[in-house]
Amino acid sequence: MNLETVIYEVKDNIAKIIMNRPDKRNALNHQLLSDLDAGFHEAENDDNVRVVILSGAGPSFCAGYDLRGSPYTSVPDGYDEWTTSNALKTLRGISERYLMIMNLTKPVIAQVHGYCVAAGCYLQMCCDVGIAAENAILGHPATRGGGVTSMPLWVTMLGLRKAKELLMTSKLISGIEAERIGLVNMSVAEDKLEEEVWKVATNMAEVPLDGMAILKEALNTHAEILNRTALFTYHRQLNALGRIGRSGGGGLNLNVLRQRAKEQRT
Repeated sequence: MNLETVIYEVKDNIAKIIMNRPDKRNALNHQLLSDLDAGFHEAENDDNVRVVILSGAGPSFCAGYDLRGSPYTSVPDGYDEWTTSNALKTLRGISERYLMIMNLTKPVIAQVHGYCVAAGCYLQMCCDVGIAAENAILGHPATRGGGVTSMPLWVTMLGLRKAKELLMTSKLISGIEAERIGLVNMSVAEDKLEEEVWKVATNMAEVPLDGMAILKEALNTHAEILNRTALFTYHRQLNALGRIGRSGGGGLNLNVLRQRAKEQRT
C-alpha cells in the first residue's frame, strides 16, 4: 500500500501505522488524515492483523492539526467563512474519525513520544492503550484561545476537576504526569518506549482474533451505554457553533493559531 504521509507495515500479526511528516511534527493535514484513514481501514480488514500500533516518525508523535491546512482549521472549500451548516458537517466528519479508531475491532496502542498536543493528544486518547515516553509532552495548548474542544473524553479519563485544570490553563504535562492522572496507561524511559509497546502488542496479539473482537465490543458497548457517542455529538456541535463568522478553526483566537503554526514549524 503506497501512502504519501504514513508508513504502514505488518510483522508478527501487528500492524504499525507511522505518521510520517517528521519535519512538521506530524501535524495533521488533509493528506495525513486521508492516509491514516486508509491505514486503519487496511488493518481492520486484514485478518492477519490482530493489533495496531499508532506512532509518529521523527521527534514527535503529533503536534495537532496543521494550521496551514486541515479539515479542522481551514474554512471548507467553496466558502469564505464558517457557517452553521458547513461547520456542523465538518465537525461530524472529524468526530466520526475519532470514533472509527475507537471502534476498530482490533486493539490500538498509541506509542507517544515528543509532542503529543491538541489533536495529537486526541488521537492517543482514541486508542485503547496509550504508552508514553516519560519526557513526552501532552496537553491542549490551543484552549488558551477559548472555545470548546471537540474531544469529550477529557472528563471521562481525568475526572471533572483535573480536566478543568488542564483545559482552562492550557497546561502541558510530561508523560510521567500523564500516567499519574490517567491520560495514558503508562510511561517509560524514552529509550525503552518501542520495546515496551511491542511487548504489550505481542501480549495482545496472542488473544484469538474473534475473542479480542468480542471483548473490545463489550467494553465499547459499555461506554455507549454511558452515552459516549452522545458526548461526541454534543462537543462537536458546540465546537462547530464556535466557528460561526470566523476564518480560523474552532473558536480559537487567531493570535493563538499563529503561535501554534510557528511552533509546528520549529
